[in-house]
Amino acid sequence: MENDIYAIDKNQEVIEKFKNAFDDCPLKPNFWSPSEEDSYNQLRKVFNRRFDFMPTLIIQPYNTEHVAIATKYATDNNIQITVKSGGHDHEGECVATGKVLIDFALMNKTDVSLKNYPQDKVEVRQISIQPGAKFKNIKEVLDKEHLGIPHGTCQSVAIAGYTMGGGWGPWTRKYGMGCERLMGATIVLGNGTVKYLGTSAFYNKEKVNDFNTEGMCSRLLWAIRGGGGLSYGIVTEFFFEPFELPEIASSFHISYDMLAVFKKIKATAVIEAWESITSPGKNNQLIGTNLKVVAKQVSYKNEVSKDAVLDWTLNGHFGGTRKELKIMMIEWGGYLVELIEKDPDFTKEEKLEMTMSVIDGLKVKFDELTNEAHISTFIKGVTNGYPYTFESWDRYSVSAKENGLSLETDCPAPHKITSRMPTTDWNKKSREQLVCSLQSTLLQGIEKTNISSYITLGAIQGNFYKTSIAKSRSALKCAFPYQDRAFTIQYQTWWDMPTQSKTDCKCKMDSYTLDKVIPTRFYSNRALDWMEECRDYKINETDGSFISFKDASVPTKNYFVDNYEKLMTIKLDYSEDKKCLFKSRKTIL
Repeated sequence: MENDIYAIDKNQEVIEKFKNAFDDCPLKPNFWSPSEEDSYNQLRKVFNRRFDFMPTLIIQPYNTEHVAIATKYATDNNIQITVKSGGHDHEGECVATGKVLIDFALMNKTDVSLKNYPQDKVEVRQISIQPGAKFKNIKEVLDKEHLGIPHGTCQSVAIAGYTMGGGWGPWTRKYGMGCERLMGATIVLGNGTVKYLGTSAFYNKEKVNDFNTEGMCSRLLWAIRGGGGLSYGIVTEFFFEPFELPEIASSFHISYDMLAVFKKIKATAVIEAWESITSPGKNNQLIGTNLKVVAKQVSYKNEVSKDAVLDWTLNGHFGGTRKELKIMMIEWGGYLVELIEKDPDFTKEEKLEMTMSVIDGLKVKFDELTNEAHISTFIKGVTNGYPYTFESWDRYSVSAKENGLSLETDCPAPHKITSRMPTTDWNKKSREQLVCSLQSTLLQGIEKTNISSYITLGAIQGNFYKTSIAKSRSALKCAFPYQDRAFTIQYQTWWDMPTQSKTDCKCKMDSYTLDKVIPTRFYSNRALDWMEECRDYKINETDGSFISFKDASVPTKNYFVDNYEKLMTIKLDYSEDKKCLFKSRKTIL
């Protein structure tokens, strides 16, 4: 009891001293302490509802000066801090019990009014985005200018963590990773000093007072391009080079239940056919795509088969006409046909029937008025771009499958994620091992629950990496170490997933999900065990993991591979974090 009273008194002391540090500021940040229950409890939440943390104090800054004061005070008084932009860290590391939380909810502006940046005798358009800006709001601003940046599929993700983690999304094949369009940043170091990296120095000329730190700034900028968040400082402003939106674009998804023949095709063939249409030099109009494959329960280990037939959905964003999209998908069907014809497990008659069913079926479905290929084609408007929505590319819901619903938006839910990265030598054996990893006795009984377990493969390689723009990005260099990989492998398991109501926009569980909340409690640990099994499963020609798909049990070096040592050096030499207060389980140190 005495220790509890001491802790409360100590927390109150910290709160008051932090507030006093801002006495000279005409505009003061917002402060929230545990005593202000309603607001505090709402602000401390993270997207992954598996985690529930209690920070000592929550500070909501309005500007870089506030962040600098808070950081300096924390360093001077040996107080650990965390930083939350959107709260989507899959391990919840943006909030921690007993630490001070800097919450960027009020620093959420996107500015498209900047003058062009002079570079190599040409002028380059730049936009600035504050760390708390979420993609839903960023996109609304950029659409009005017919501009885009490589954003993700989840509308409530904020720009900071996404960019510093690398930034994969539906634009990656055509425009690269999010971090590859990052041209500058304003960053607060551990001692409270502010540095203006890259193009930020041009737009903040009146604030730059030290012109002898070019080497330091270039290294820090390299590090935050995919080297993870928090480690090197606190970024308060990002500067991106946007791209012009395509004149026309189609969004589509095709699933295993669209044609009866799809339910006979092996998962390895579906994956290989998807790899074929996404390989470098192929289908330049395919802006981005992922393939979702659902895990399957087996009763005994000897039932696990490399030839398993699994549920799947192919999602894509296509920068061309519906006719051109149809041609590409017929090409995809052609790859499937080739694999069917080579498969010794099918008879000659079965091969002939399946071949006709695939090609003819795809043609019919793309032409049907019922639009069973789920294609939405958008023409860029005069004032508002086109209404590209945030499809649920990375979420799979048992409830949606049962009720014919789609996840319109992303809602917080408990989950676990891990990842693998295929090497350039990825092959048939690798594919078979991946499919085997999706079959497990640990998933027995999952049909009694609202648990969803699956993988998503996200395409990286595409036309962007063959262009002169990509070469200039390469000259900038990024700490993200996987530009040469074909795709990401993301294992996921989610449960108790709400959906957003169209009437009041609140996240609520539907009756199917709600009825299975209690049964799910008996199986969620087994689903988490399956995730651990997948993390360590033997899959040839995989190396490394993607920090945006954070799993705290993966060694930090696995996320940054060859760049790991260099990132540690930058942290030690340039972050000015002498007490290592910029720290969580998966920061570089």
